[in-house]
Amino acid sequence: MKRRILLLTILCFGIMASAVAQRPNRVPRKPRHVYPAGVDKDNGEGARINFGLAFAPTFDWMYTKTLGHQRDGIVVGMRYGVPINVNLTHGKNFYVSTGVFLEHVGGKLALRDSVILPNIGGTEADIHRTYRAMYLTIPVGVTLKTNSINNFYVCGNAGFYNSLLLRASHIDGCILGDELWSRERQPYNKASILKESVFAGMGFEYAVTPKMRAGIMANYVHTLTNFFQGRNQAYNSVLKVDPKAKLGYFELVIHFNFL
Repeated sequence: MKRRILLLTILCFGIMASAVAQRPNRVPRKPRHVYPAGVDKDNGEGARINFGLAFAPTFDWMYTKTLGHQRDGIVVGMRYGVPINVNLTHGKNFYVSTGVFLEHVGGKLALRDSVILPNIGGTEADIHRTYRAMYLTIPVGVTLKTNSINNFYVCGNAGFYNSLLLRASHIDGCILGDELWSRERQPYNKASILKESVFAGMGFEYAVTPKMRAGIMANYVHTLTNFFQGRNQAYNSVLKVDPKAKLGYFELVIHFNFL
């Protein structure tokens, strides 16, 4: 009896060993990433870095408290380039934002200065001067976004624009007697090389496809640095002052992010 039980036990173990040996080897699966509730990984939620394209018309003016200088209107400019957003949360709610942009901004001032006019030569006149400048700008900021609301996302952003001057120009218009005199745009070499600005604004995005969002942001931008060069570099010999002015502008940013 004992011998039969032993033979039966050996036979059962043999059958089990044979079944295990014939079973194909399985490659261990990688553990699936667990996303928070309500997060759709197929909609790009949780992507670490995304790039995009952005274009922003701007409406610019100058703040000045310099004696003999007054703000004289608004200049329409633009900013365009490639935004880069680094996602710091799985739910795509918090980003560090940067990128590379070109900025065309400026402003208008009314002042008294010396000018050289055709057939007249050098003279003093009340001038309406338009300044324009082109900058290479790298923003550094943060962007906050809500979770999806029927494919819409409410956004807010704030940060700094760090800008390097590429070129600047100015256009003068003045009235002598009853006649308007004007000059063509001329290079302007008295603008500051660096521009530091702060910005803040709000807007929204819409999920066009699972891998692309389109959005619009309304930002206010205020420069922290003088538009003009330092002491005695942009000196007004008629008014005997160093001009000082800061730029302020609203921008309407239209952007596309590829997730």
